[in-house]
Amino acid sequence: MLIFLTIGITGFLCILNIFFAVAFRKRRIRELLSYLAASLIELAILGTALAIQFGILIFIPYHLAPGLPFNRAEIGAALAVGIGLLPAVYWRRTSVSQLRTLIAQDAKGRSKGGVSIRDWMN
Repeated sequence: MLIFLTIGITGFLCILNIFFAVAFRKRRIRELLSYLAASLIELAILGTALAIQFGILIFIPYHLAPGLPFNRAEIGAALAVGIGLLPAVYWRRTSVSQLRTLIAQDAKGRSKGGVSIRDWMN
């Protein structure tokens, strides 16, 4: 069951990073390359998860100690989330104090009938 979650997460984050690369293509080249690199890593994790699911990849050489409360699929899912979200978190750098202000501004916009999503992205 967890392999399907890993496949879904990696597929979504790969598409999300490609979207960010297209949406923010006029920004610095380092930002664009970080989105594309994360997307390629997500695509590799997605390919590995699909290969395991379809039985193409039978043997995985990374052995875990017996008795651990997690398995390789859980490690893959955690890596997929961390790697996939890293560029967006790094380039958007919103602190908790700024987040409260943005939520308050968004609430004011909703009460007026509109939502300013563009402010959240910048």
